[in-house]
Amino acid sequence: MATRDIKIKTGVLKRLNKELDSYHKEHEQQRGRIDKMVQEGKDEHDIRKQREVLEETTNMIPDCKKRLVAAYKELEKLVDGTCL
Repeated sequence: MATRDIKIKTGVLKRLNKELDSYHKEHEQQRGRIDKMVQEGKDEHDIRKQREVLEETTNMIPDCKKRLVAAYKELEKLVDGTCL
C-alpha cells in the first residue's frame, strides 16, 4: 500500500513541477509579447489586456510553488514513515 501511495505522491510532485515550469515559460513569453507590442506601437487596449494575462500568470506562480512545497512535505512524511 505504501509503495502505491509513494508513486501517487511522486506523480503529483512531478506534475506540479511541470506546471511551475510551464508558468515560468508562459511568463517569459508573455513578457516578450508585451515588449514586442509596445515596440510596434500596438493599440493600448490590446497591450493592457496582455498585461492582465501576464498578471494572472504571475499570480499563479506563488500558488503553484506553495502546492509544490506541500506535496513535497507530504511525500517526505510518507517516505520517512515507511522507512521506520
